[in-house]
Amino acid sequence: MINDNQIKLKILTLLSFVCFSIPFTIYGIWIFSFNLGTTQAEKASIFKAHFPDFLDGRLTLTILSVIFSLTAIVISSSIRQLKKTWKSVNFLIIIISSILLFLNLFSMI
Repeated sequence: MINDNQIKLKILTLLSFVCFSIPFTIYGIWIFSFNLGTTQAEKASIFKAHFPDFLDGRLTLTILSVIFSLTAIVISSSIRQLKKTWKSVNFLIIIISSILLFLNLFSMI
């Protein structure tokens, strides 16, 4: 029988995955837009067309990505009492979210 604590930790893992998927999707949209455009301005306009107007600022998407990457890292790193498969999922989320975080921080320079 699975105890309530294990279920809560698995829900936190899924929440961490959702937080991780947001910056991952933003980078996926950028790669998709990069392959469609011919000039840098055209690529940027195709990329911005995928998001609502309130996310149109220069650093808005980057800051949003940083926040969600940090959230995914914090949530996944706080979970240590799960079984092997769930631990490996959390470890993978930490690694990929850290890479996305560093990419976002580097793009802000």
